[in-house]
Amino acid sequence: MDRSYPTPWTLRAYEALPGNPIWLGVGFMIAMLLVYFVGWVLIGGAASASPDDLRVTVTQILLTAYAATAYAYLLMTARRSMNDLAPIARHTPQWKTIADRAGTHPRWVLPSAGAASCLLIGVTATNMTTPETIEPWVWQSWSYDTYWQRATTAFSTWWMGCLFYVTVVESARLSRLSDAITSLDLLDLVPYQPLIRQGLTNALLVIGMVSVASLFVVEARYGPMLVGAWIGGVIFAWVALMVPLRGIRRKIRIAKNQELDWCRQTLKTARDELKSGAGAQQSIGEIIAYRTIIEDIRNWPFDNPTLVRFALYLLIPLGSWLGGAFVERGLDLFLS
Repeated sequence: MDRSYPTPWTLRAYEALPGNPIWLGVGFMIAMLLVYFVGWVLIGGAASASPDDLRVTVTQILLTAYAATAYAYLLMTARRSMNDLAPIARHTPQWKTIADRAGTHPRWVLPSAGAASCLLIGVTATNMTTPETIEPWVWQSWSYDTYWQRATTAFSTWWMGCLFYVTVVESARLSRLSDAITSLDLLDLVPYQPLIRQGLTNALLVIGMVSVASLFVVEARYGPMLVGAWIGGVIFAWVALMVPLRGIRRKIRIAKNQELDWCRQTLKTARDELKSGAGAQQSIGEIIAYRTIIEDIRNWPFDNPTLVRFALYLLIPLGSWLGGAFVERGLDLFLS
């Protein structure tokens, strides 16, 4: 493997620990919550805390844990998808280069993506949502919760930037690999299912990010930011679903055109033979039936259940919003 493409340290950390990445993410979240509440009690955060501060900080911790876990999980699934495509892609010239770089990225790119996300998303969100009674960047006026909010905003937006970047790049690698495959059987697209699974995984992780952020909806000052997050999340989720399939879509379109051209030429030949009395009616019917099968194959290699699953993913933020209302009530009871 090219040394300029190392495995990201977040992925190395998750791979070094035993267990499923999802449960590691849950453990990461619980650990941060424990540290927060211990400090909340010992350092005196409880004395100056308000229900709003507590809700926002807890949500920020959830978002930080989710962003880190989703980022590492996407890198793992991208590697898995690349390996699943090996039986049909290993004979392509680009296979070794693309497969070796799956889940790895240049040393400077991920820090740049994370820093850009901190500046564009973190700073903007902080300026938009900080109460007027608090100076957003004067640390002397910060409370215990404000320190946590600033730190978790930096980490969560950093990992969000990395997640968005690797979603596009890893998906583009899969698309480029599928586009390089020399032969394709239109009647057997099952070997390309890893591309569909990766697209759905991409979309689910993006929608999950929006869902966790939707817990901020209980705070009125986060309303304008969430509207933009919902719209942007849906658009990016659709892009994340489609990008891994661009290469195979092109191959399917080319293969369909070739088969339809063959059907057209064969029909002409069969027609001429039929007119001369040398052909059989059955051959024309078989060619027409085959042409119908080819025409019914979609250029995008997914079926209606895939679209239904994606539509259901878009409903997850609504459930998150309802869950946020219950969490708000529970925290109010806890503080009272």
